[in-house]
Amino acid sequence: MRIIIYISRAKQNFTSGDLADLRNLADARNRSEDITGLLLFDGTRFIQALEGDAAAVQAVMNRIAKDQRHDNISYFKPITTDYRQFKSWATEYQDKTDLCEGREFLDRVIKHVADVECDSIKAAFIGFAALSLSRRLTV
Repeated sequence: MRIIIYISRAKQNFTSGDLADLRNLADARNRSEDITGLLLFDGTRFIQALEGDAAAVQAVMNRIAKDQRHDNISYFKPITTDYRQFKSWATEYQDKTDLCEGREFLDRVIKHVADVECDSIKAAFIGFAALSLSRRLTV
């Protein structure tokens, strides 16, 4: 089993409808490929973990790398493991217009990674959400 994590910057503004469409499409594709993981969007940046069969995960990552909605994709070191870190595939989005929602976004992310055994994966996602909150509070 392979886990790939990346961070990218959004090249466009996403409406709530755009995000729902993205979530629905990704959910259907990932279920069909038996891919689990977590996708976060903070209004500006994405972070996603994809896990499953190495070839299937790489195929999804290849599609994402060509996706015109992403810019400046940075990858974490791929992880090879015998078991899944995520039980399913999930998404969380933070509404960039609502400062009060920032803490709720962080709390939801912490719940999503509560059962993840790999500390570096937990740290990446919690850190992403915490930095999103910090950036909102300083704007």
